[in-house]
Amino acid sequence: MNNGKKYIIYLQKVKNIIDLLVEYDYMVSFMKTKCSKTAKTRTQKRAKRTRRKLKRAALDVFSNKVVDAATVEEITEKADLGKGTLYQHFDDKEQMVVTLVEEAIEHLIDKIRSYEDAPETLDEMLEHLLDTHYEFYVESKEEFILLFQGKLLLKLESEATEELEEPYLRYLEELEEQLAMYLSPRIAPQKIRRLACAVAGFVFGFLSFAMIGMDSDEIQTSIKPLRRAFVRSLSVFLGR
Repeated sequence: MNNGKKYIIYLQKVKNIIDLLVEYDYMVSFMKTKCSKTAKTRTQKRAKRTRRKLKRAALDVFSNKVVDAATVEEITEKADLGKGTLYQHFDDKEQMVVTLVEEAIEHLIDKIRSYEDAPETLDEMLEHLLDTHYEFYVESKEEFILLFQGKLLLKLESEATEELEEPYLRYLEELEEQLAMYLSPRIAPQKIRRLACAVAGFVFGFLSFAMIGMDSDEIQTSIKPLRRAFVRSLSVFLGR
């Protein structure tokens, strides 16, 4: 074999080695990227689980105690997590309250919008609002209690626009929008606030029936006459 052929064979071997090294480098880089993404995804999933756990614990604590009386220690103990973990996800207890209120308001608004055909009369719309608030109470009792307990309920009477009031204002605007098609001119904002308080208070009345051992069907039957009178009173209050 002459030197020219040997040199060509040598170059081919070198090329093969270079190709293998390039492929190896690519595989190493690919595996590093994949491992990094996998680790990041796992970290993100773990963070989401921890955040959900903290929110569930906080909602449970807030619904059983007045928000102002609840402590970070009670929340972390309920979640079986350390205070440091809580502060990785929330600045403080107040931020947790705002987050939970915002989510609860969105859930309630979704329910309010959950009809295929709009009610034909004001009374039917008021019935719908009672139904959706009651369903929200039954399905998400902790969220309902959080929204309409003590000082938070006063947000419905307030004209302030602080951070915590913003989700309540969205809720009040939704009520006004739902009722606008049945009323002309549109009702005053203060009436909307009082309507919201009245509806929440009426639904809380269901709790009294439940506490004496009545099941859902019995509650509905017993409260039906009161419900009709309440709807008519609301209709008169709104100016119809």
